[in-house]
Formats: sequence, structure tokens, C-alpha cells
Amino acid sequence: MAASASAAGGEPQKQLLSIIRDFAAEKSHGERTVSGLKRRLDDVLAAADAATSELEAAKRAREAAETELQGSQVQASIAAASIQALEATISHLQEEISKVGSELDALKSKGDSERYEFFSQMQELNGRIREFQQIAHVELAEKKGFELSSADGHIVGDKNETIDSEGILKDLVDKVSKIDAEVHALDAEYQKDLLDHEKLCQELAAIQAKRTLMEAVVGEMKQLQELGGYPFYQLPR
Repeated sequence: MAASASAAGGEPQKQLLSIIRDFAAEKSHGERTVSGLKRRLDDVLAAADAATSELEAAKRAREAAETELQGSQVQASIAAASIQALEATISHLQEEISKVGSELDALKSKGDSERYEFFSQMQELNGRIREFQQIAHVELAEKKGFELSSADGHIVGDKNETIDSEGILKDLVDKVSKIDAEVHALDAEYQKDLLDHEKLCQELAAIQAKRTLMEAVVGEMKQLQELGGYPFYQLPR
């Protein structure tokens, strides 16, 4: 009976120990589960923070891209206005080149005409000078002839003829002086035309060089405008 009672009393104790062990096991398992959940929660929070940082960086990149795009659009508008202004300037330069070219052709034609007239007058002057030399030679020869025919060594001749000869010589000298003055005037005018022609040539060359430079600038600005017109990559909102 005593043994039976002892066995009966030990059974509840075993059950209690079993319950305690089960509770301890469950508690340990629960603690491990909670610890695992905490780790998972920490990992999730860290991943969320990283995702938030990436999102903020993406937003900043998008805003920068939009700002750059707006700036490029403004620059493109400014470039377009500048191109229009430069094209208008080039058109004006082309008109100036055409105008200067016409003036240059007219001046060249005038110079050719004046040069021909100058040479013609020079030929006429040479003819008059030769005529004067011949007349002077004849006058001197006649004068020497009169001197040689003098019996007492004095010049003999008709006084009226001497006066006429002096008048002819004076008239010829006056004509030569007048012609010489005309030649100098023509030469001065011709030199002035040459200077004007050279000046116009220099101006025309300068205008053409300026037009070439501006055309190159316009071409580069158009290329920049085309490059600036490409759409930027926009990040998703």
C-alpha cells in the first residue's frame, strides 16, 4: 500500500516537471522567435532607410535634371534669338558687300576711262612738245642765220619779225605750262582714284572676312542648339 501511495504521489510531480519543462521550452522557443523577429525588424528598418535614401537621391537627381533641362531650354531660346540676329547681320553684310562690289566696279570703270583719257592727253602733250621743239629749233636756226649774215658782228633783222617770234615763243611756253598743270591735276586725280580703289578693296575684304566668321559662329550656335534640344532622361516620380 505504501509503495502504491508513493507511486501515486510521484506521478503528479512528474507531470509538474513535464509541464515546467514544456513551459521552459516554449518560453525559450518564444524568446528565440522574438529575437528573430527583432532581427528581421531591424533588417527591414535598415532596408527601409536605405530605400528612403535612394529615393531622396533619385528625387534630387530628377530635380537637377529638370533644372538643367529648363536651363538648356532657356539657353536654346537665347541661342535662337542670337542666331536670328546674326543671320540678319549677315544679310546686311551681304547687301553691303554687293553695294561695295558695285561701287568698286564703277570706280574701276571710271579709273580705266580716266586712265585712257590721261594717256591720250599725254600723247597729245608729247606731240605739242615735239612741235614746240621743232619751232624753237627753227627759230634758233633763223636767229643764228641772221647773226651770221651781219657784216659788222651785230644782229640784223627785221624788228617786227623778232617781236613776232618772241610772242610765239611766249605763247608756246604758256601752253606748255598750262598743259603741264593739267597733267599734274590729272595725275593727282588718278592717284586719288587709286587710293580710293585700294581702300574699297580693303573694306570689301574686311566685310567678307567678317561675314565668314559670323557664318561660322551661326553654324556652331545651331549645332549647340540642336544638341541642347535633345530631351533629358527623367526619373519616375
